[in-house]
Amino acid sequence: MQNIHRLSFAFLCLFAANCIVLHAQPRQQTIKADTARNLKKFRVLGFPVVSYSPETRIGFGAAGIAIFRLGNDPLHTSPSQVSMGLGYTQNKQQLYYSSFQLYTNRNMFNIYGEAGYYKYPYYYYGIGTNVVPRELYTATYPRLRVSVLYKWAPHYYAGLRYNYENYRMDSTLPGGELSKGIIAGSMGSVSSGAGVVQILDKRDSTIYPTKGYWMELALFFNTRSMGSTYNYQQYSYDVTCYKRVYKKVVWASELFAKYLAGTVPFDQLAFLGGARKLRGVYEGKYRDKHSLMVQTEFRTELYKRFGAAVFGGVGFLGGDNDKYVRLGNPYWAYGAGLRFKVNKNDHLNLRLDYALNNGKGNFYATFGEAF
Repeated sequence: MQNIHRLSFAFLCLFAANCIVLHAQPRQQTIKADTARNLKKFRVLGFPVVSYSPETRIGFGAAGIAIFRLGNDPLHTSPSQVSMGLGYTQNKQQLYYSSFQLYTNRNMFNIYGEAGYYKYPYYYYGIGTNVVPRELYTATYPRLRVSVLYKWAPHYYAGLRYNYENYRMDSTLPGGELSKGIIAGSMGSVSSGAGVVQILDKRDSTIYPTKGYWMELALFFNTRSMGSTYNYQQYSYDVTCYKRVYKKVVWASELFAKYLAGTVPFDQLAFLGGARKLRGVYEGKYRDKHSLMVQTEFRTELYKRFGAAVFGGVGFLGGDNDKYVRLGNPYWAYGAGLRFKVNKNDHLNLRLDYALNNGKGNFYATFGEAF
């Protein structure tokens, strides 16, 4: 899974209220974006986490994010971000994670990824057209993902990526498909591989773009020689476009395609859903060898630090017996959300979204835009 489990609505309210308190102190100095001194400031946000869900019961922990600029030329260096968090629940579930996006001086290197340890329950609904009744399973896994890209030309980055994940199945539903051990990865698996990544980045901002585009092409290989349980390959293409259509209204769109070949463990299959890829769909509910997704969003500033967004999207899946994806079987999702600007200088938003799929809704809370 790409993201931590969704939090309850009660936590979302606490999360938003806490950020408002942090940024409403009367002694806070107004940030001026046109000074190098202000751009180099190291800014940190921290907050407690309290949540509840049927799978976890009461959960608690802490999280934080730091924003800063590296090097001695902040006027021509994008802001770097590092976020960290930990959590524990009444069901003895544990979450320790950190994600990072680093830009060295004048953006010559772009280094990003995540490191974490997770023990969490998920739902399995089958693969492709083989839909099964919902199965609850629990997995424990450490994860490491690192990409190191060099700026070879204006706006063009290319480099290497490494992924590692040791997926251990702690429990499955007795009599369910996963418990039979016939699905690749259902008894646990290690994914370890490396590949080449190319990025063309012509956005006017890395945190809140209002114009331009971003494109990523990745070719990735998991092999037994690198410690992977299975040999499989992954090819993906991701492009996002941004345009200011009216004063403070920004139109953002994304096209994402993924193709997998070889024996792929079920937890690494292409999937739809989550906080970034087709919000409203339970993350991993729909999965198969190949995916194609298009989503679009209109964002606007409303009043002072507050903003809003409306969004929608459609996704498709395909397997070994399909030419690519099944265009006659679309998965739709749509919704709306609120934004709270926690950092005026870089326009970093706290994102609170509510999205629907097949009449069922889900809440999301995170920093930064979905795409």
